Amino acid sequence: MIESQSFAVKQRIIQKLLPAAERHTVCRVQVGLIYSAVQLDSGAVGVAYTFPGSRECREENAGERRPLAGAKASILLAGLGGADLLASTLGLATANALLADGPASPNAREGDVLENLHIRKGDRVCMVGCFVPVLTSLNSREISVTAVEEIPKPGSLPAQEAERLLPESQVAIITATSLINGTLDHLLELSRRCREVALLGPSTPLVPEVFFDTPVSCLAGIRVLESEKVLQSIAEGQGFRVFKRYVRKVNIPIAKL
Repeated sequence: MIESQSFAVKQRIIQKLLPAAERHTVCRVQVGLIYSAVQLDSGAVGVAYTFPGSRECREENAGERRPLAGAKASILLAGLGGADLLASTLGLATANALLADGPASPNAREGDVLENLHIRKGDRVCMVGCFVPVLTSLNSREISVTAVEEIPKPGSLPAQEAERLLPESQVAIITATSLINGTLDHLLELSRRCREVALLGPSTPLVPEVFFDTPVSCLAGIRVLESEKVLQSIAEGQGFRVFKRYVRKVNIPIAKL
């Protein structure tokens, strides 16, 4: 996909969080097989997806940015959306830790994303990133849903199919990992005509003001409740199915200007 800069979401996140990032240092970084996590000096933890292809970046550039513990949070935050996928992952995890350190949005609602989206019978849903429980739930409701993925799973299509599917869908559910690999802006361009657009997954930055003038209508992410258990799960190579018991699912509707 061709990246679009029309919304500049990553720049908005960095600009919004930079003052807080300058006040905090990183006390722990945990790079796992599926997710990575950053813990701040305040104890707050944020997580983000670890792309399989980031291993090469990790080995090639490790010496340029080690040690990470003790660094200003702003240094890691600056990696968000860059070409180095691991640095981008840690940048988003740092953003999520900074957001977890602050007060929760007054509009935050607990529960699953489908409880917070208005999906009507007959709607076409395009899911960028195959969230199997969401896909299963939509199929059980006889709603037409098509999932696309970079590495297609059974029942999903190649990622480039989003170019065709998103503009003709009423609902888009987009993985927040698109912030890490730099594709989110273009996916939002494709989703302009969708009635509902959700940014979904543990990587989702819960900062609604960044998305006010974008097509995003719902942020569906997490807040970490038990930091040590989440860090241990990630260190042991576990995914969200394991550490979800130590977090709270949070949905924030986006009020449009």
